[in-house]
Amino acid sequence: MYTLIEEASKVLRTPPAPFDFESREDAKEIETKLSEAMDKFGGIGLSANQVGLDARVFVMRTQDGNKAFFNPEITKASQETDLLKEGCLSFPDIYLMIKRPRVCEMKYQDAEGNEHSTMLDGVGARCAQHEIDHLNGIVFLQRASKLKLERALKSRPKEKKRRIEYEKRQAIAQYIQQLQSNKDSEHVDGESVEESDSLSPNAQAS
Repeated sequence: MYTLIEEASKVLRTPPAPFDFESREDAKEIETKLSEAMDKFGGIGLSANQVGLDARVFVMRTQDGNKAFFNPEITKASQETDLLKEGCLSFPDIYLMIKRPRVCEMKYQDAEGNEHSTMLDGVGARCAQHEIDHLNGIVFLQRASKLKLERALKSRPKEKKRRIEYEKRQAIAQYIQQLQSNKDSEHVDGESVEESDSLSPNAQAS
């Protein structure tokens, strides 16, 4: 399982090498492992250099499931922009209002090396731009003004506390769900045993 590198690492500010399908045969493995890491850390996108991997590829959640985009490049971007709050797995508990084109066109290769071009809008476009920034050695902190960054850093301890409290509530809810699931399972098992016992004498009599 891939793990996130430290936020101060120079790797996050260094563009990884293009993925060479002729010399590498681990595209499918990278797609699987990056996808697993993204799900584990709770992201909607994750680039290779965030886990210290020197390869120009990122994964993103799509309507068809998690998907890897090798050697991605933004070829067109709309003049229309959105200003929305962004977070980043590499910089937990920091949230910034970032302006990005609302629609973009991206060309890329899939895990088999086939070339594609797709139009993205909304969250998909924003996520792809965020991840391609990573692959260009740009972190989202650089997209914000100094004042916004200072405010976000000041709020970081509060955001961390809020996240920890949320995670605790989630853990408790999952624990209660598991207990209820186990209880329901025991109840069903108990019913089946009772039915078996009531049928047993008849079976023996026959």
